[in-house]
Amino acid sequence: MSLNQNEVSLHLLVLAPLFLLALASWFYPELALFDALPFPLTAYLVLAFVASLALLMRQTDWLYWLAFLTGHYWVVQAGLQQPLTQPDVAALYFFLPLFSVTYLWLLAILPRPPLWTKAGILLLLITLLAPGLLLLLPLAAWTSSWPDYHQLLLPLSQSSPLMWGQLGYITFISCLWLAVLSYRQFKSHTLAQFAVLLALLLFNIGFMQPDMSGWATIAASTTLLLSLAMHMLQLAYIDELTQLPQRRALLAHLNRLGKKSAVTMLDVDHFKKFNDTYGHDVGDQVLRLLGAILAKQPGMTAYRYGGEEFTLVFHHANPKRLQEQLEQVRQQVADYPLVVRQAERPKDTQQGKQQRGQAGKTKTVQITISLGCAIRLKGEKPELLLKRADQALYKAKKKGRNCVVIAS
Repeated sequence: MSLNQNEVSLHLLVLAPLFLLALASWFYPELALFDALPFPLTAYLVLAFVASLALLMRQTDWLYWLAFLTGHYWVVQAGLQQPLTQPDVAALYFFLPLFSVTYLWLLAILPRPPLWTKAGILLLLITLLAPGLLLLLPLAAWTSSWPDYHQLLLPLSQSSPLMWGQLGYITFISCLWLAVLSYRQFKSHTLAQFAVLLALLLFNIGFMQPDMSGWATIAASTTLLLSLAMHMLQLAYIDELTQLPQRRALLAHLNRLGKKSAVTMLDVDHFKKFNDTYGHDVGDQVLRLLGAILAKQPGMTAYRYGGEEFTLVFHHANPKRLQEQLEQVRQQVADYPLVVRQAERPKDTQQGKQQRGQAGKTKTVQITISLGCAIRLKGEKPELLLKRADQALYKAKKKGRNCVVIAS
């Protein structure tokens, strides 16, 4: 399902800490705040705090990214606190961002096992220790034969092709990574993963600023924290199957309804019979389809109430307009040709092998819905309004289904 502008803006909010840090470091490099926190203790405390919240909320996938941030920050503290004129330090400064962007890219696109398995624990340990492996490699020996390697330490505007090659590689992998993640699913957690990479890149560019590694680590941890909060909000208020807000969000909405408003209860006709005939997977397909149709309707907010029931909330009380809008919804659903694939189960293994890979028979079915609408009365409580809408829905079903009834 495509995201609307508000959803995109909400997901982009997770990048705010990183943008604020970048702006502050570029335009106000002497800001007193940059020297106000005790590092490295503050960075480690922030990492531990976010990791504790992820564990408490049972969202263990975030721990992989926090583990890499912890390992990266430790390497910076252990290996990059000496002058860059030392060959080992300069080589580490050059290779660390290249290694980081590559590892984070692989971590993002490859399947990650559940944490509380042998494979998950092993991957977590590898992710934590991977940056530290650079301290054991003879990086200085690899770069000693490169021409003009000392120019790597010059400002970016005067740097050698080595620095431009480093930044070019990082930019290429970053764009490729963001393209892959956007193709899969544009969500706040994918942006938070990308923000970890951007934070490490920001540290590399602003390396000469004191404590930039600590601030970049805090910014990346904060993006993960915001993403975690949005994910939990999604679980609490958004129905996973239809991607519509669920009953908890509906009740919050009803408590702030205005004087001129209306509520509609909507039900899929003969849904149990449909499930029994075609299976629950096709029933889920029907609910997803209905969720997609309702989400695109202007002038109303759709919620999944539960099961095959949905609720529509309107911020006006015009009966004629309500009738037109609800009829439009009913007609769109009735006119949609739902194609059901009927897979005939083979009676023996040999037939199964012969049929494997072949397209099953298909059948087009029609879905209909019944709708009952209630216009809010003066001083009416949300519970009574919902009850009257439900009674109107019952009348629509008694009337023959596939129709709209507005309570008088």
